[in-house]
Amino acid sequence: MNIKKLLLKVSFVWGLLLVSSPLLYAQDYTFQVLALDGEVLYMKGEQWQAVELGQSLLVNDVLRLEENAYLGLAHRNGQTLALDKEGTYEVNRINAKVGNRAPGVASKYANLYVNSLKNANAKTANVSAERAIDKSRVKVFLPNSVDVFNDEVILRWDNASSLDETYEVKLKNMFNEVILVQEVKDTKTVLNFKDKKIANERMIIVSVNSVDFKEQHSNDYGMKHLTPEEAAPIARELKELKLEITDQQSALDKLILASFYEQNNLLADALTNYEYAISLAPDIEAFHLAYDQFIFRNGLAN
Repeated sequence: MNIKKLLLKVSFVWGLLLVSSPLLYAQDYTFQVLALDGEVLYMKGEQWQAVELGQSLLVNDVLRLEENAYLGLAHRNGQTLALDKEGTYEVNRINAKVGNRAPGVASKYANLYVNSLKNANAKTANVSAERAIDKSRVKVFLPNSVDVFNDEVILRWDNASSLDETYEVKLKNMFNEVILVQEVKDTKTVLNFKDKKIANERMIIVSVNSVDFKEQHSNDYGMKHLTPEEAAPIARELKELKLEITDQQSALDKLILASFYEQNNLLADALTNYEYAISLAPDIEAFHLAYDQFIFRNGLAN
């Protein structure tokens, strides 16, 4: 082999290493922290230090959960695991209980979720203290216009001036005609796009107002249910993702599904999966925090 060919071969191999190195580095961890509640520690050197949200855990790490603590993990292959019993855990022993499946779609969206946690700024990290809503209006947690993939979405709103009111949720068509009204004594409701009153509408306009105080009302929000043709490429990847999720009723898996919808700019579907996560683990504050972080990350609290 002459020198020129040898140099070309070396350059090619080096190029492959450079391209693949981020992937190799990304898979260097064993678990990533998706959700965290209470006091969870890990051994670093000879000292116990606090585990952080979004942290990567290595195979030789040792964990300690104090009383009432909760730790939600995603394995590098995308499988999720929750620890909620007080005690000490060796990561290599936890790893041995997880299957040898290669990383796939679930791993991709778990990584994207963790990256969103790591990129959260100080304002997002303190969302519970930062919320400030105009007292004269109702704020629905939606962008002005949003595409919807699933037939069912959960709609939530916030009204800083009242804790116990009755609300009207009005759905109008593109001609500004009211086609459906829901009355609810809560700050959330479920919209079903298979409802015969809205099933054939290309676009619906949603607004919320207080029944007792008419001056307290939301803006109008446009919601468009994707056609089968528009939904097809999303449905294909979603099917693959759901095949990899071991338990679709897990609150942690709902976070990964929420990440999938967020990355596909389907924010109403993402919010719905945060709602599902909270309903599956209502006493775990980490899922309420994840919901708030999503709202602030996407500018839905303004």
